[in-house]
Amino acid sequence: MNILDKIKSVLDMPDVKLGYLPDKPDGVTALFEYQGSPPDHHFTGTDIIENVQVRTRDTTSAAAYAKAKAVVSILNRYHDNEISVLQSTPILDIGYDNANPQRQEYTVNFEIRRY
Repeated sequence: MNILDKIKSVLDMPDVKLGYLPDKPDGVTALFEYQGSPPDHHFTGTDIIENVQVRTRDTTSAAAYAKAKAVVSILNRYHDNEISVLQSTPILDIGYDNANPQRQEYTVNFEIRRY
């Protein structure tokens, strides 16, 4: 399973999109993969390190921030037999999009170790 599919299944939230941020709906959460650190080699094996950015958007700042906060509460320090997740940035306000009316966006990044 690729990392975006895995994170989406962990989140188990409505309106989560993978690899793109669609124009609709107004309230949405999107997951993007970006370059991670080199693999961590050790005597018991190798950990693959991947990074995922989460972008949330909604019609109000409070609603968009609440989506980001909900993601953080699920993912930060999450672990199972496949992955462990740590938040690597605070929730950042990235402003409004170009829609009419404008919608507020937030972003937060996570480092994921795959065993």
